[in-house]
Amino acid sequence: MSEPVSEKEKVRHTHKHRSSSSKVLRAFTYVLTPFLILAILCSGCFLALYSPFSQYKPYLDVAFGATPMEIRDLRTLNKYKDDNAPDLVGEMKDKDEQTHTIIYPYYGDFYATLNCEDAGLTDVPVYSGTAEDVLEYGAGWYNGSVFIGRPGNVVIAGHNHTWFYNLPKCEIGDVVTLETVYCKCTYVVNERVVFHEKDYTYVFPWDDDRLTMYTCWNEGRLGMSEYRLAIICKLESIEWKEVETDK
Repeated sequence: MSEPVSEKEKVRHTHKHRSSSSKVLRAFTYVLTPFLILAILCSGCFLALYSPFSQYKPYLDVAFGATPMEIRDLRTLNKYKDDNAPDLVGEMKDKDEQTHTIIYPYYGDFYATLNCEDAGLTDVPVYSGTAEDVLEYGAGWYNGSVFIGRPGNVVIAGHNHTWFYNLPKCEIGDVVTLETVYCKCTYVVNERVVFHEKDYTYVFPWDDDRLTMYTCWNEGRLGMSEYRLAIICKLESIEWKEVETDK
């Protein structure tokens, strides 16, 4: 028969077992703690940087894109139509009964160039459409508004952190030009309005000839918002051009 274990030996055995467990626990703690801290820091950095990256992605695309902006044309950019799609040509008569040629854009086409020197809006490219991928390359002509040069409300949208960054600098009396391959329209700013995104008053058709440019409005800060700043301009003149088409 085995000899009974004394209480002293029991205590010593228990203490030895606990010491071994504590050493293993400390070893795991020393090894795992740095990885846990690193994981927490990486997660925090990812969450902190995700929003700024999504805001500045258009800047990065322009700066580091494979194709320089100046040589991106409607044939290399526009994924919404075939390269061999024909020009969409129409005609209109002005108030003096003069007939002029209009080339209608396909969705995604480069459509016009916008300038307002007083506000620092210089050679802003305007594309047909307001989808997110279109707005990465420039401002977007809202295709629910009238074509440039036709009577009514021409509506153009843009992001406040890229192409319409300087739009809030437009003041009443500033001159704005909008030039296509078939005409050049000159406008004068006559109204600044802040409205809710669900208020469609300023993008609806109007009887007068105007240009409405709008962007997100955060009281002067960058980023998305449910409010919009609209710069409304009155048409002053149209200079029509002689154009050649493939028709």
